[in-house]
Amino acid sequence: MAITDKGVAALAHRSLGLAGEAGEAANLVKKIIRDKSGELTPQDTAIIKEKLGDTLYYLAVLSEYLDLDLSEVAKSNLQKSADFLANRSKS
Repeated sequence: MAITDKGVAALAHRSLGLAGEAGEAANLVKKIIRDKSGELTPQDTAIIKEKLGDTLYYLAVLSEYLDLDLSEVAKSNLQKSADFLANRSKS
């Protein structure tokens, strides 16, 4: 089965790709904090930008696989975040 077909292999490819790329971005940030006291160079920023783009790609193809509109996913999350912040400030 090709990874373009719907099935376990396609779902795994998208999900694990998302986790892997997000992990690579986080690991780069960890090393910048550990090795450079958090001081980003333009090269660091460019590499992280590339990894974030790869992460976004896998997020998009996973959303498409699940028949979810990525913009609707984002809107829902923004509303959830706004609700959380509003409720937190009441405490």
